[in-house]
Amino acid sequence: MRSFKELISSSIPTEDNVIQSKESIGPVLFDLSSQKIPESFYQNCMSFYEKNLTNKFRDIYEGKEVNLSENKSVSHFEYRKPIEDRNQEYLRHQNEMLEKSKSLKKDIDGPIVFFGIGGSQLAPSFLHESLMTHLEHEVIFITGSDSDEFNEKLRGKDLSECLFIVVSKSFSTIETLDAYKKVTNLNYLERTYAITASPLEAKKIGIPEKNILEFNPNTGGRFSVWSPVNFLMPLLLGEDSYTSFLEGGNLVDKEILERKEESIILALSIQDIFYNNVLGAQTNLILNYDWKLRSFSKYAQQIEMESNGKRVDLNGNKIEHQSNAIVWGGYGPESQHSFFQQIYQGTKNYNIYIIASIKDKNKLNFSQYLGQAKSLEEGTSENIESFKESESKAFTKIELDDITPRSLGVLMASWENKTILNSLFWNINAFDQWGVELGKENTKNFTTN
Repeated sequence: MRSFKELISSSIPTEDNVIQSKESIGPVLFDLSSQKIPESFYQNCMSFYEKNLTNKFRDIYEGKEVNLSENKSVSHFEYRKPIEDRNQEYLRHQNEMLEKSKSLKKDIDGPIVFFGIGGSQLAPSFLHESLMTHLEHEVIFITGSDSDEFNEKLRGKDLSECLFIVVSKSFSTIETLDAYKKVTNLNYLERTYAITASPLEAKKIGIPEKNILEFNPNTGGRFSVWSPVNFLMPLLLGEDSYTSFLEGGNLVDKEILERKEESIILALSIQDIFYNNVLGAQTNLILNYDWKLRSFSKYAQQIEMESNGKRVDLNGNKIEHQSNAIVWGGYGPESQHSFFQQIYQGTKNYNIYIIASIKDKNKLNFSQYLGQAKSLEEGTSENIESFKESESKAFTKIELDDITPRSLGVLMASWENKTILNSLFWNINAFDQWGVELGKENTKNFTTN
């Protein structure tokens, strides 16, 4: 296939031969065996990737300048490369974070108040929910910009006992800085730690240099969880947890680089392309069956929609095909009582991912996971009243051996990398967000300070 347009127009959606792909990356199993993606389309996509895109992913991974609208490379991979291959700048950032987390841990005597929004908050808060809520330390996430949020969350707290963490790549994020200044009146600077790619801006408001943790400016906010933005993990769980998280992410990178067109992450990307550009499905639906993973769909939503919600290609030309689908989802046991009816018997088509951990198979939520997967795969019997009929639905299962830093590293890097692979098929820039910047600029016109 010479072009993406030829690739998607050549597919025959009703072909009988379909892929039966299943593979584990470390502690995570990706199972596409309930999918109905035509084998010929799958093979054509693999061939297209091998001929046109393999080197493009490697260029991104190796730090070549690929974010053309901002003349930048993409640097988040550097934080999770094997330590012997890691650039010294990134090692310095991480070592400073680890040293600070060790020295600070013994001084935490009150709540940790974490200020951040978007990529500075979604991944850290997801990891906190998944791995750290059993700990004695209370963490309060403040997104801004409505004062009702921080007034409610901090009611009754002694601010002099709090530890403040402010995360902003530019250290000019309106919501984050406005909330921090209004909460503290800049009175607790010695107890404030800034995580930023713009340390000079943090110093301007009085944060001590020794309290500033830096990360590389070419690390996009939504990809920054591998950097010191993930300060909470070593601070609360220790260095080994952070190291395991990075190792999980690197497993996914290696899988793509080494297996190339045989990669299971490429198979996930092909799944997205098939639903979006062949079947015309408008949404990617992410369902999880573990309470600890309840916010994963929010994290995935930003990764996909902020990266690939674009209408022009890398040359600035308007694209002639659909780019990213709408990403949504929820906690499965709860969602079964809200929108599952439409999934089973409605008129829409969905690109469905179901995620569950398999460590405790005696819990009701795991039984629900198995029951819903069986119901989707088999539908109802043929001899049944029409109002009870439900057709078989295709979906992909993702099973974690357990919810650990390593398994979440695999899961999160998988979503990042399939999103990047999608952008390569669509020939768009996954690493800028000029639509977001427009809203930021116009907001400034209506602020009074």
